Amino acid sequence: MALENKKGGSLMEPNKQLKQPIEIKKKKAVFLRVKKRVLSAWNAVEDFFRKAWKGAAAGAFFMLLFFVALFGIGLKTGLGPAVDFLIVFIPGVLAAALSPYILYPIIILIKKMNNRFLAIVLSSVILLVILFSQVRAAYQILPLTYVIIGAGILAGGAAGYWWNSKRTKPFSVIMLGFGLLCCAGFALWVWSPGFDRYQPPVTDTVPKDLKAEDPSKMGGYEVKTFTYGSGTDKRRPQFAEGAEYETDSLNASLVTGGWNKYRTWYWGFDRTELPVNGTVWMPDGAGKFPLVLMVHGNHAMEDFSDEGYAYLGELLASRGYIAVSLDENFLNTSSWSGGLNNEISTRAWMMLKHLGQFEEFHESENTELYNKVDFDNIALLGHSRGGQAAAVATEFNKLDRYPNNGMVTFRFDYKIKSVISIAPTDYFTLGEKPVQLEDVNYLLLHGSYDSDVSEYSGDRQYDGLTFSGKGEWFKSSLYIHGANHGQFNTVWGDNDTSLPMNLFINKKPLLEGEEQRQIAKTYISGFLDATLKGKEEYRPMFQDYSYALKWLPDTTYINRYSDNRFQVINDFENDYDLVTGNSAEVTFKAVRLRSWKEGVLKSRENEDRGNHGVYLKWDESYSNPGKFQLEFSEDYFRKETVTKEDVFTFSAASMDSMKEASDFTIRVITKDGKASEVSLGEALKLAPALHIQQSKTVFYQKARYGNSHEPVLQTFRIPFEKFDVPIENINTIEFVFDQTPEGHIFLDEIGIER
Repeated sequence: MALENKKGGSLMEPNKQLKQPIEIKKKKAVFLRVKKRVLSAWNAVEDFFRKAWKGAAAGAFFMLLFFVALFGIGLKTGLGPAVDFLIVFIPGVLAAALSPYILYPIIILIKKMNNRFLAIVLSSVILLVILFSQVRAAYQILPLTYVIIGAGILAGGAAGYWWNSKRTKPFSVIMLGFGLLCCAGFALWVWSPGFDRYQPPVTDTVPKDLKAEDPSKMGGYEVKTFTYGSGTDKRRPQFAEGAEYETDSLNASLVTGGWNKYRTWYWGFDRTELPVNGTVWMPDGAGKFPLVLMVHGNHAMEDFSDEGYAYLGELLASRGYIAVSLDENFLNTSSWSGGLNNEISTRAWMMLKHLGQFEEFHESENTELYNKVDFDNIALLGHSRGGQAAAVATEFNKLDRYPNNGMVTFRFDYKIKSVISIAPTDYFTLGEKPVQLEDVNYLLLHGSYDSDVSEYSGDRQYDGLTFSGKGEWFKSSLYIHGANHGQFNTVWGDNDTSLPMNLFINKKPLLEGEEQRQIAKTYISGFLDATLKGKEEYRPMFQDYSYALKWLPDTTYINRYSDNRFQVINDFENDYDLVTGNSAEVTFKAVRLRSWKEGVLKSRENEDRGNHGVYLKWDESYSNPGKFQLEFSEDYFRKETVTKEDVFTFSAASMDSMKEASDFTIRVITKDGKASEVSLGEALKLAPALHIQQSKTVFYQKARYGNSHEPVLQTFRIPFEKFDVPIENINTIEFVFDQTPEGHIFLDEIGIER
């Protein structure tokens, strides 16, 4: 082989030029032509801007002044058109004239920066925003993006300075240390559990004695566990070859949409062949047992959520229930195959189809469930989207067709007596109307540190449930300070969102997972015993959480309660007249208050929660305490046959300024002037405003989660027997704010429990 010299010949024949292949010459020619055209176009653009920039700048300046002038003309102060115009125009002209001189040095500084540095930083910001916007709205994550990129610039810039300088110089060493400190600080911030920004509130609630056994304890039945399923599930062997009983698939093509080929590839079936899969825990014993279906919510579909309720299944089966965890993971969202349309309705529809499957099991002599199911006592339990699905399923159960597609007919009509919603969503509608339940027992559980369903949206489900007066029904909610979204499910744990967003969640204030599940076991088991087995001894714990405190971890609780015996005096939903309520025989009055107004309850993100009440604010401006009064027409209590066995009830919530638990007096006055009073604290004190920080960063907290406080209503029940006056002679009830120097509360649901 001849050796080439640098001029293109060879060492043996230096004057002979080597010929380049024709293909290489053509490629070079094409490249040079493209390069020439690009440079020509760039030069044309530069020439255009060189000639046009002054006119363009003048045009922008003119448009600014034009609209400044329009705002000046539109201003109406009453001082005259000329003054109005100058008030806006003069500051506007000054700002327009001076702002370029302020921005000019900043632009010069940016222009002096390395172009590659600017390109990399800008592209990094843009791409990180695009990446984060796949899981959060862009406006929520912009500040977070700036902090992350900024931390990288500081750490990398310091390290880069050290690397490209004399590394032993003191300043270089300092810069290296600063860079390492930035890296360590960022790592600590990302990987640490967070912090307690707000001190745990003190309520000093004294546990009340409830003469009932601990409902969270395992019962006397041995537990049998088995699965049923399609028999062909390629991702879940327990529902394939491991299934005890094989079930038929369902065609959900008319109730769900958005199912794509990627989802079909992963699961091995499409929406026309949805499997009916479930895990059963049942008592090993004789008799029929109430049936409890449990359904998970939305989570990564590849991370199987149905396994996370085994702790409930085992407990309930030991206490005499058939508990079933339904597999609906194939309806969940995936980061690579997307989500579904109308999946809430599909979850609900499938719950009812599972009930149909249990009818078959119950009637088949070849199953362990033969003649074992008590179909007069059915409960539906759901978590997150499953919580809303349980409510929707209860409504589907009463309908003969699907409201969002009338071509889908229903024939269910099961005896669903109880619904349990754990941190439910509340966005799904039927016929573009909110889902509103009627005549069913209802339990709602929600945590203050829920970083997924961060608003108390289940409160709207609670408010939407009404009772017709037929049958014995009640509803109750428990708001748990320190509980999050995921720890009610052992699979989800303390990550209320997926990587990387869960790195920014503040986990330090959370209850332990076992503590949170202890609350769920206590309330769910007690609720089912009260509503499906008629164990009335458990009802007080739903009326007043202090009856259950001996079984619960130490934290702050807030609960609501109402039943079919509630007779409303004022729910503040009727009109905007402050002195009127639901009955013409009751009027309202406020004395010595700083503020008295009706309004809607707002969520953490300042959204309308659909619940109206009255806002009352007081302080020490007056020598005597402020009062809010209910004045009844003569003989109202006699005509309504109110007795000492009845209960005066209302709900109240602390607004964000209430840092401590508050107390006030409830006073009744008879028509002949006799008065009797009780302190609210004799039953329960009003819990303080629960301020939280769900994120490790203040700016992300505000953008993603909203305010640090969300008003949560507490129900108070004061038996009339507490008042030492003839009940039939009462003509005034007063809320006297005499025990807390200043306060701000929301009052609602004033009435009598018969």
